[in-house]
Amino acid sequence: MVKPCLHVDSISSFFFCLLVSSFFVSSLVSLPSPRPDQIEILMAFKNEFPILKCSLEWPNSDQKTKYWTSKDVNSFDGVEFDNKTGVVTKLDLEGACLSGSLSANSSLFRLHHLRYLDLSFNHFDSSSFLPELAKLTNLEYLNLYNMGLVGEIPSSFSSLNRLTDLILLRNEFFGSFAPLLNLSKLSHLDLSDNHFSGYFPCSLLTLPFLSYLGLGQNHLIDSLETINCSSSPKLQWLDLSNNRLSGRIVEPLSKLTNLTYLYLSFQNTTDSFNFVSLGFKSLEILDLSGNAISRLNIGPPNLWELHLNNCSLNEFPTFIKNLQNLEVLYMRNNRIKGEVPKWLWSLPSLNALYMSDNSLDSFESSPIRLLSLSLILLDLSSNAFRGSLPVFPPTLESLLASNNSFTGDIPLSLCNQSSLRVLDLGHNNFSGSIPKCLSKSVEHLDLRNNNLIGRLPEILNKSGSLTTLDVSHNQITGKLPRSLTNCKNLEVLKMEGNRIADTFPFWLKDLPNLKVIVLRSNMFHGPIYSPQHPLSFPQLRMVDISRNQFTGSLPHDYFVNWSTPLISISEE
Repeated sequence: MVKPCLHVDSISSFFFCLLVSSFFVSSLVSLPSPRPDQIEILMAFKNEFPILKCSLEWPNSDQKTKYWTSKDVNSFDGVEFDNKTGVVTKLDLEGACLSGSLSANSSLFRLHHLRYLDLSFNHFDSSSFLPELAKLTNLEYLNLYNMGLVGEIPSSFSSLNRLTDLILLRNEFFGSFAPLLNLSKLSHLDLSDNHFSGYFPCSLLTLPFLSYLGLGQNHLIDSLETINCSSSPKLQWLDLSNNRLSGRIVEPLSKLTNLTYLYLSFQNTTDSFNFVSLGFKSLEILDLSGNAISRLNIGPPNLWELHLNNCSLNEFPTFIKNLQNLEVLYMRNNRIKGEVPKWLWSLPSLNALYMSDNSLDSFESSPIRLLSLSLILLDLSSNAFRGSLPVFPPTLESLLASNNSFTGDIPLSLCNQSSLRVLDLGHNNFSGSIPKCLSKSVEHLDLRNNNLIGRLPEILNKSGSLTTLDVSHNQITGKLPRSLTNCKNLEVLKMEGNRIADTFPFWLKDLPNLKVIVLRSNMFHGPIYSPQHPLSFPQLRMVDISRNQFTGSLPHDYFVNWSTPLISISEE
C-alpha cells in the first residue's frame, strides 16, 4: 500500500513542477521585446553620426553606436529597455566618440521615456541642441560632463522637474542659476569648472533634497559673510574650491551642519580658519589648500582626510595631534623646515602622508619609531632629507622619496616590505649595488640619478607585475637580465646613461604591453636589424637608442604594425 501512495505523491510533484515551469516559461515568453519604433529611433540616431571621432582626453572611449544593428537587440551597447513596455529608458553614451552636429530635430529627442542620459566626453560642433533636452521630461539623470558646451543654462531646463542628478562639470556655462531652482528633486548638482561668476548662489541651498553641490573652479567673488544663506538640511558635499571668495568664509557656512565633505581650496582670503567653535560635527574631508592661513584650528572629531597643501605653513600645526581618526594628511608645498615631529607617528589611523616640496631634513625620533605605524603611502619627495633611509613599517605599499640627499646603500630592510608596490628613490645619492630582492613585489621601481654600480640583478618578480623599471643615470654595467622576459606587464624600460654593454634586446619583442624603451648613452652594440629576430613590439610608442654603438639601419617595416603614431626614434 505504501508504493501507490508514493506513486501518487510523485505524480503530484511532477504536475506541480510542470505547472511552475509552464508559469515561468509563459512569463518569459510574455516579456515584451524592444518596441520597433524605439529600434527605429536608435538606428536613426546612429546614422546622424556616420563618422566617429574619439577624444584623446578620454582613454576609455568606445564607439558604442558603431555596432548597433536592428537585426540584433543585444548589439545596443549602452541602451536599456523597459522590461514591461519595451521603450528606451537609459542611454549611456559616455565617451562614445560622437562628434559633429547634434541638431534640434535629432532622433534623440524622440526618446520621450528616457530616465537616464549620459553624453559626457562627446564633442559636438554647437551647443544649440541644449534647449531641446527639455523635451525629455522623464529624465532623472543627465550627464553633460566635458562636452565643450558654451552658453547659459537654457531656461527650458526648468521643466526637467524629475531630475535628481545634473552634471554639467567642465564646460563653459555662465549666467543665471534660475533655471535650476524649479528642480525640486535635485540631489546631485555639479557645476564645477565652468565660468559662473558673481555671488555665491544661496538660492540653490533652498533645494530640499540637495546633498551634493559642486561649484569649484568658477569665478565666484566677494565675501560670504554678507550673504544670508539658508540652512540646507540634506547638503553633505560642498565644493567651492578655486574661486575668488574673500573675507570670512567658514562662519557663514556653519549653518550647514550636516556637511561631510568641504572643499575651500585656493580662495582669495587671508582669514583664520577656526572650526572648533562651529557646528561641523559631521565633517570627514576638509580641503583648505592654497590659502595663506594666518591662524588655523580644526577639531571636527570625525575628520579623516585633511588637505593643507600650499598654505605657507612654517611648521606642522599642533592641532593635528587631536585628530585621532585622521587617515590621510596632505602637507605638500609649504615652508616647513627641520625635523618631522615624533607625535605625527602616534596618530593611530594615519595611512597616507604627503609631505613633498618642503625643506624637511630629518626625523625627530629614531627611525625605528616608524615601525609602529600602519602607513600605506608615504611621500617624502623633494625635501632635504639626508643620511640613511629610515626603516619603514611593513604595511607600506608606496614609498616616494625622490629628490632628496639620502646616502649609503639601498637598505635591505626594503626587502621585508612584502606589500611594497611603488618605490621611487630617484635623484638621491645612493651608492652600492641594487638589491635583487627589490623586484619581488614592486610594480613601479624608479632608481634614476643615483650612484648605483654593478650589474642589474635578475628579476625575481614571479608574478610578472613589474610595469616600470627606471635605472637611468647610474653606473650600471654588464648586460640586461634576460629574466625581464618574465615581466609580461612591463610598460616602461629606461636604462639611459649607464655602462651597459649588450646587443639590442630583440628578446623583449613579445612583451605585450611594452610602450617605452630608452637605451640612450650606453655601450650597446651590434646590428639593430636581424632577419632572425623580426620585431613585433605591438604597443611600442617610443624607443631611443642614440649614443650607442649599433650598426645598420632600421627597416621601414619595423613600424608597420605599431599601434600608435606617437613614436620617437633617435639614432646616431
